[in-house]
Amino acid sequence: MAANATAELEAALSRLTQLGQSHASALDSCMRYMAANAWVGGGAPAFAQALAARRASLQLAFQSAAEQIAQRIGQLGGQARVPAFSTSVSVAAAQPSSFSGMDVTAMGRLVADLQRAGQELPQAGQRLAAELSALCISSPSARQVGDAGVWAEEQVRDLRQRLAVIQQTHDIGTASQATAAFGLFGGHAPDANGVGKLTAAAAGGDVAALKALVDLQRTGKDTTLAGRLSVWWRQLGPLAQGQLMNASPSLVGSLNGLPAVDRDRANRAYLAAQKAAIPLEIQRLRASSVKLGAEMKKLSDQMAGIRDPYQKYGLGQRLERLRESSARLEESIKEQELKMRQLVAVEKGMARGGQNGRPPALLLQLELGGLGKTAVSFGNPDEADNLAIYVPGTGTKLEGFGGADSDAERAGAMWDQASRFKPDKKIASIAWLGYEAPQWGWSLVDPNRTPGLPIAAVKGAPLLAGFTDGLRAAHKAASDVRFTVLGHSYGSTTVSEAAQLRPHSLADQLIFVGSPGGGASKAKDLKVNAVWVGESPNDVVGDIGSLAPVLGADPSSTYFGAPQFYVESSGGFFYNFESHSKYWDKESDSLANIGYLINGQYGRLIPFPGSSGQR
Repeated sequence: MAANATAELEAALSRLTQLGQSHASALDSCMRYMAANAWVGGGAPAFAQALAARRASLQLAFQSAAEQIAQRIGQLGGQARVPAFSTSVSVAAAQPSSFSGMDVTAMGRLVADLQRAGQELPQAGQRLAAELSALCISSPSARQVGDAGVWAEEQVRDLRQRLAVIQQTHDIGTASQATAAFGLFGGHAPDANGVGKLTAAAAGGDVAALKALVDLQRTGKDTTLAGRLSVWWRQLGPLAQGQLMNASPSLVGSLNGLPAVDRDRANRAYLAAQKAAIPLEIQRLRASSVKLGAEMKKLSDQMAGIRDPYQKYGLGQRLERLRESSARLEESIKEQELKMRQLVAVEKGMARGGQNGRPPALLLQLELGGLGKTAVSFGNPDEADNLAIYVPGTGTKLEGFGGADSDAERAGAMWDQASRFKPDKKIASIAWLGYEAPQWGWSLVDPNRTPGLPIAAVKGAPLLAGFTDGLRAAHKAASDVRFTVLGHSYGSTTVSEAAQLRPHSLADQLIFVGSPGGGASKAKDLKVNAVWVGESPNDVVGDIGSLAPVLGADPSSTYFGAPQFYVESSGGFFYNFESHSKYWDKESDSLANIGYLINGQYGRLIPFPGSSGQR
């Protein structure tokens, strides 16, 4: 009897060994792909950790089951050799490169291997369960093998869907870091701010969730947000996208990470709706004001014929309330009239595109009221080889966005020059008025708005950082973009603050022109590849930093450590304010040098007189 039982156990161990040797390595190839950096960043570490845990559990399950059978053989006086089911995963070290994201081809193979494991392991688990049940051995091993297969199949469904999205929107074998990190395995990417729940709610038409996403991006704290939004939007599909645009075009148009053409469509719809609604609202408010005025006159006339002081006092109180209501109405009318002027300014700025060789303008942001905010791009930033953002400084308001020497025209002039010098490259130049720039006048005594303190720059920095996050997330990986952010005047302080919020990722290079302070002690503190400084010799604003470095060190000083490019004198021989706005003059050396810098044509920079290049 004992001999027969031993033989039966030995036969079962032999079958289990064959089963384990066939399936214990089912997840090894997937481990090799991850070890070879097929997927880098975002949820990759969590996925790799989960994969390693399932692989270890799978191999341990076969090992444990074999040891239990061997123990039974030993109890019957026999001897059994238990094989090792653990395997090693060796991989050649990945060669150093600038790649960060996902090798879509390699991930496609990983998904195929996961699918194979998902099909085979549940069957292997069932066979293992049958073997152990026949021997009356109670063990979790069979369930662990089957669970590894179920887990693999779950990953296949998720990853295959997301790979399909990337393959539809990218023409090469790698996807952008944002898409790979936060779309391909969004369930495992850290999500401390609950973005996943908000996007799911927004997809269902929840406008409050959309607003919460916009509010979150204004903080600039979540560096992953634009990437998540980019993938979420692509996965929605045209029907759901259109429904959200119709429900709240202003919020959709404000979301960083969405394709530029979609933001433009949403913001144009918002602009058109406001252009139609504001005159009607002004008309309604004025009618209410006229009605209120008539009521006030009637009450005033009534009071003139009353001698009873108590009755007269009561009517006077009512009249005062009507006057307060009238004042509020007048303020509302002024606010609506301001919004209308802002709309006209934006339309004028956009009209500077689509002429003289410039591409049509794309409206990437629009917020009306107060100082107003907008972002207008000449050229599609998602397809650009060379991409530049112009950030204006003190005194900037949306009302002045579209004039002759406006922010829109300066961004357009930058496009003109860069395209002229590199006609074979796709150029995009963006005028970004996405923060509340400090103002002159009474704002000088307001610490939150004065150009004499960096508070406005600190508040604007997260907005600029989030905007640039979105440009990187939406950019198509088919080209290697050169990213430049140019700050003029106080805008350079805002740019420097944003650079310190996004070390090594805000831009490839910064350009400061007429800067009163670089927001840091040294150029190296800004953590970008290069910082270039241009300053007219008689720009009085440009030398403020050397006199009172409240906004950081003077970028044009040797101490700051940034190379300077040539800017000619303008506005006479003495310090003046006129030269502060001449950097974009047509045919000027300063504008030419800005164009060369945007293209990375450093060898063609116009040198300082009497020298061979920049200082």
